[in-house]
Amino acid sequence: MPKPYTDIPQPPGADRRDEIVRLHADTVWRIALSRTRKEEAAEEVFQEVFMRLFEKERTFDSEEHRKAWLIRTTLVCCKRYFSAAFKDTTLTLEEVGDLASVPEEEHGLFAALLKMPAKYRIPIQLYYIEEIPAETCAEILGLRPGSFRSRLSRGKELLRQLLKGDGIDV
Repeated sequence: MPKPYTDIPQPPGADRRDEIVRLHADTVWRIALSRTRKEEAAEEVFQEVFMRLFEKERTFDSEEHRKAWLIRTTLVCCKRYFSAAFKDTTLTLEEVGDLASVPEEEHGLFAALLKMPAKYRIPIQLYYIEEIPAETCAEILGLRPGSFRSRLSRGKELLRQLLKGDGIDV
């Protein structure tokens, strides 16, 4: 009988790595799934991001700096995923994953976010869901702060229209 996972010797710093993954897994996963719109693709991106993080010793000024690096790397890995081969980007809500983990009152919001172009969806995700300051979001996305705020404003308006079309009044 194979030994349980807990008996396998862990490399030095494995506890710290586990802690970092636990801390940032939701953020990386949500962005990867939002960008790729496919669970399998999001898994590939998720693994790539954390492999890049741990393959070299990186030093970060703060946990916010690490989070910003992870978000930026997730976006880059998503771009690489799409450029690697022609991928089918159409999906149904069932393909997105288990909506049971999303509170029922947020299903309409989640579905509307998935309908939005990434240009507007990602700023909304970073600013409102991940609660990252606007200046930091702009830096992560490589935008000027005014451009970021414009995308955020246009994205909110588009989201408002999509939710109104679904019978949800904002």
